[in-house]
Amino acid sequence: MSHIASFDLIILFFILGVLASWFRSDLEVPEQVAKFLSIFLLLSLGLKGGHEVRVAENLSGFFPSLLIGLTSCLALPIAVFYFLKNRLGMSNAAALAASYGSVSAVTFITAQSILENNGIPFSGFMVAVMAIMEIPAILIGVFLYQRYSKAIVENKISTFVSIFSTKSVVLLIGGFVIGLAMNEVSWQGISPVVQGCFKGFLAFFLLDLGVLAQKQLREAWKFKSIGFAVSFLLPILFGSLALIAGHIFGLSSGNAILTSVLVGSASYIAAPATVRSTMPEANPSLYLALPLTLTFPMNLLLGIPFYVEASKWLSNL
Repeated sequence: MSHIASFDLIILFFILGVLASWFRSDLEVPEQVAKFLSIFLLLSLGLKGGHEVRVAENLSGFFPSLLIGLTSCLALPIAVFYFLKNRLGMSNAAALAASYGSVSAVTFITAQSILENNGIPFSGFMVAVMAIMEIPAILIGVFLYQRYSKAIVENKISTFVSIFSTKSVVLLIGGFVIGLAMNEVSWQGISPVVQGCFKGFLAFFLLDLGVLAQKQLREAWKFKSIGFAVSFLLPILFGSLALIAGHIFGLSSGNAILTSVLVGSASYIAAPATVRSTMPEANPSLYLALPLTLTFPMNLLLGIPFYVEASKWLSNL
């Protein structure tokens, strides 16, 4: 029954959103509410991570986790690009390289919830690892696009700045720094909202994502043959390799699982925002729809529980 324990029922809110949209319900989370939910979750995640690092007795495991994460941020986008550039064209390959080399904060948040539900401890510094992992693959995707296509990005400095100014990067890094600076008195004043309401807001956000994912599924399904390899096989493969590497480096089970979840996720917030401005000819049905409609639910329903069970098996070897 251990595999059932790893299934957090909060995932059912995502499934409810998918089913409601599938049956053409008029259920819809207002756009401004959805934006607020994402801001709250990202900022809260950064604040919690920063404060946990402040009160942590040691940061053992931080550099191995970061090494594994950054290695994937280099290897994964390059693998995606060269696998797809002759199949989908330079711009689409570069866009997918950026999306799949970067990470999903919401997948990470859901994984944390599942670990807490299973009583598996993890370190607050994993938020910092995630924030750092968001950026390199996007830069690599832009670089590959500039190198192999005939398009010229006129203002490279502006492109670089735009990556660091995306909402998710600003909220995660900014929240982490603020949380790191907070003493216990300051933290106690804000923790009832940041911690007490976190899972409830996550439930509503997953509901909205379910509605959005189902609406884009038809577009994503047009690329089902390539989409299966990129959305399912590649994330699970790299995530599994990261999990094995984590155990070899002696990471705790929780940190190894979160590292593998990050490696096996894909960005549908930070990366698409940059791709939209730097690679206008890239197809959103690929770089946005595939991570959101295929990879994200795959990780919720299969990937995260698989990493949890695989980590238990590796720990017993």
